Amino acid sequence: MEYREALGILRNRLDDSLTQHAAETDKSDIGEIYKLQEYSETHYYMKAVHDYTAAEVEALLSFVDPLEVAFWCREENTHEVGLPICDILKEINADSRFPKMTPELSPEDKVHTLVIRLGKNLYEYQEKLQTWSNQQLIDHSEEIAATMAAYKYMTEEFANNPPEHIADYLLQFENPLAVLCEHWPECTLFGVDVIADIKDEIKDLQVKREQPKSVHEQLKEASRSVQEQTKSEKKQRGDGAR
Repeated sequence: MEYREALGILRNRLDDSLTQHAAETDKSDIGEIYKLQEYSETHYYMKAVHDYTAAEVEALLSFVDPLEVAFWCREENTHEVGLPICDILKEINADSRFPKMTPELSPEDKVHTLVIRLGKNLYEYQEKLQTWSNQQLIDHSEEIAATMAAYKYMTEEFANNPPEHIADYLLQFENPLAVLCEHWPECTLFGVDVIADIKDEIKDLQVKREQPKSVHEQLKEASRSVQEQTKSEKKQRGDGAR
């Protein structure tokens, strides 16, 4: 994405953020009204005054609420000159302090991510097998065969022609390999073609895809989270005062 295009997107998101904060401000709370005024001043500064670097634009776009992040960058700026946003973000530990945008992966990246996760799942599964007794290995022989067949299919046949909605479904789980095995046809020692049958099994899955959240939805959730945290802190201070 070119710098000008990214800067335009950031400015639009700053507008969205201020609008959202204004809509959620409790007009009966003087403190919240003052806070909205401070956000407005930050909004003006970031839109009309600040001279962005490309790295700053990219960094702010990675947050759900770039206006709030910019506000705290100004609030906690200890530099004598300017507002070096990237430096301040590190100093205030912004990556763990503020909600980040959920990146939308390309179909190719989704499959790549899924294959890596499946490999991790298989490695952990094989480590577990090493702790089992011979009797446990015999008792779980069908599960072991199904796990290996599922991994082989997903990293070979599936990876070459992947239906995107199945990748979306499986990436919801930390252990998609185990989820796959739950739907895998029963494996026997007498020639059931698991790899062929899995195609029909997957097609029959009732996949309810969770649509990626819009920027507005993520911003609302972030605002609610910040408000709840602020109210909790106010209550704790009030209880302490008593």
